Parts: sequence; C-alpha cells; structure tokens
Amino acid sequence: MKKNFEVYLRQVLQNSLVKPAEEMMADCLRICIELAGAQGGSILAEEGPYLKFLFSNVEALIGRTVPWDSIAGNTANRSRVIYTYAPTDKRHFDGIDGEIKHQTRYLLSIPIPSIHQAAEAREHVKSAGVLQLLFDEDLFPEHHVADGAVEFSLDDVKAEDHYEDTLQDVFWILPNISFGMEVMRLRQTSYQVIHELKNKLIAAQSWLNCLQEDLEEAQPGLIEREAIAEDLELAQGAAREGSKLAVNYLQLTKIYTPQLEDADLNAVLRRTAADVRVFAEDHSPWPIAVDLDLDEAVPLRRLDPEQLRMALFNLCKNAIEALAEFKTPEARLRLVSREGEGRTRIEIIDNGPGMPEDIAANLFTAFKTKKQGGTGLGLTICKKIIDIHGGSIRCETGAAGTRFIVEM
Repeated sequence: MKKNFEVYLRQVLQNSLVKPAEEMMADCLRICIELAGAQGGSILAEEGPYLKFLFSNVEALIGRTVPWDSIAGNTANRSRVIYTYAPTDKRHFDGIDGEIKHQTRYLLSIPIPSIHQAAEAREHVKSAGVLQLLFDEDLFPEHHVADGAVEFSLDDVKAEDHYEDTLQDVFWILPNISFGMEVMRLRQTSYQVIHELKNKLIAAQSWLNCLQEDLEEAQPGLIEREAIAEDLELAQGAAREGSKLAVNYLQLTKIYTPQLEDADLNAVLRRTAADVRVFAEDHSPWPIAVDLDLDEAVPLRRLDPEQLRMALFNLCKNAIEALAEFKTPEARLRLVSREGEGRTRIEIIDNGPGMPEDIAANLFTAFKTKKQGGTGLGLTICKKIIDIHGGSIRCETGAAGTRFIVEM
C-alpha cells in the first residue's frame, strides 16, 4: 500500500533544502518507484552523444549510456511519454539487460521537463532528462503494448485511467528532479570554468615574474622606480588574489558531494584542536590556549569528517587570527560539544574583543570580508558544509568574546 503522498512530498521538500542535489534526486527516484508501484526505475540525462544513467535502483546501471535512438532518447528528444513492452520494441537497448542479467518487461519512459521550458512550448523542446519506471505486470492492459508501444503527450497521459491513482503523484515530483539536474549541470559548468580561470591566473603570476626579470635585465634599476614597482606589485597581487579566490570557489563547489559515514564527532573536534594548536604556534607571537570540553555522550553521526573538520578549523583559524591581531591578554579558544534532546551542539568560543556589528551581520554572505587579502568565501563554505549536514550555525559576539554555535 502506498504511503500518503503528503508524507512523500514533505520528504522531497525537506531534501531539496538540506541535501546535495545528488542525494535529493536519488531520494526522488526511490519515491517515484514507490508511488508508481514499480519494480525499479532510473533517471537518465544527456552525456555528449549518449544518454547516461545518473541514478538507478540497480547500481550496476549507474554511469552506463544508451544511444539517442533508444526509447529513452525518443522520450527526451520528442518530449513524449512512451509505454512499451521492451522485449518486442526494437528501440529497447537490451545490451545492458544482458550484462546485468535482467530482462526489462513493461517500461514507462517519462520526459522530465526542463525548468527553462515555457509551458506552451513543451512539445517542441528537448527534455532535461528521462525518468524510466519498470513494471513486471502490464500497467495499461487496454493498450496491448505487446503489439506495439503507445505514446502520449504530457497532457494526454493525464486522461488515462491509471493516471490519478498511479502516475499523478509521480508527475508532481518531476520538477524537483529537473531542479536537481540543473543544479548538477550548473555546478559542473562553473567548476570547469573556474578551474580554467585558476590555471590562467597562476600562469599570469608566472609571466609577471618573467616580465620583472626581463625588465631588470633590459634596463637595470628600471623596476625600482616607484610607479613601475607599484604597478608590478598591484598586478601580481591581483593575479595572486584572483587565483586564491578561484581555489576557494572550487572548494565551495566540492562540498555538495559529501562522503557521509557514521563518525565520531568528538574525534573530529580533537583532530581540529590539534591542527589549531599548530596553526596558533605558527601565527601568534605569544601563546594562545586551545582547550577541549567534550561531552562523551555525543553519539556517532552521519557526517563527512573531513568536510566538517575543514569548517570547524576555518572558524577556529579566524578566532586565532583575531586573538593575535588584537593582542588579547591570556588569549584562549575553547571547542565544546554537548548532547541533548537528540541534538548535538558544538561551540567555538574565544575571549577576544568581539566583532563590529557590520561585520557580524554579513558573516556568512559570500564575498563580504574586511580581512586583508581575504576572499569572503571562508565562512560561506563553513555554513554550506553545516547546511549539507542538516545543521545550523549562528554567531554571538560582544566585548567579552565571540561564540559560534553549531547545532546538528
């Protein structure tokens, strides 16, 4: 018996807010399979000259490709819902069936409308991808698909007898899948562009160094002139900071694919404290105490230990830099964990002078920074990592110090 659709819809909406696009789409596929009463299913998207299995309940299918003249290809190119009996449909690409030792029977192939697609033009625009659902029993016996596939427009399929009790809820989920696919595509595109930009900026730094050497060789003493020295310094600084910004942005794109595992949060805090102590020794002219106050009742949690450690270290690093900059007497940083009511609370507490109101108000806003040479992405990355772990972060600051509070 199908679970109430409202429960599924609530799951989808929550996942859209707190999970990476990949996890959200995998959950959407699972939900669509259950809603339709199907025995399996997959989501496919364009990959060059092929369609690629992005997600499937059969793990061996993920990453495999099918040609555009397949049933999935026809679905995507023509934005048509195709229902067929795969063994008699020549468009069915059964090479994969043979490899995974499975025989596809009744196949429902549904186009996933693009989020950019105008409603009046949906019949003429290639879909964002394809949702395929597999059934052991005939879903539409009145169509006798063993004799030939049937095709529907997205509107016509709604007139079918089984639409309201079998497919209507599935169609409600399609926009979320489309949104997830767009997020994945944009992230991949931005990653490629920024990666190439980073390489260009690193090359620019090298060429500026070569230019400086050439100028010194061609006319000794020329680059010692104040105006020329200043221009070179500004150009080198811009290339260096641009490269740093690109590296930080690449780091930001990678956090959307966490490697979650059952991990000891206190162990993450211990490792973070050890790293912070080393950082403090290297970056402060006088001692800064780094203390741990851990609640041993904190249970194992599903998290990416490396990503979370990166977020916590960034919070601690900022605190150490502030304590050193303002020469705080008896400088101290505390890392605290507490467990209660099914929630874990982490606190990063320093006894520095606190932050001005205008800085505190924009802590997690990208590119907002007053730190010399900063990119304004550090705390944005921290917040995104914590968001992806289903947590929240806030800051309390005043004359007695600053406290970051993370709840998961």
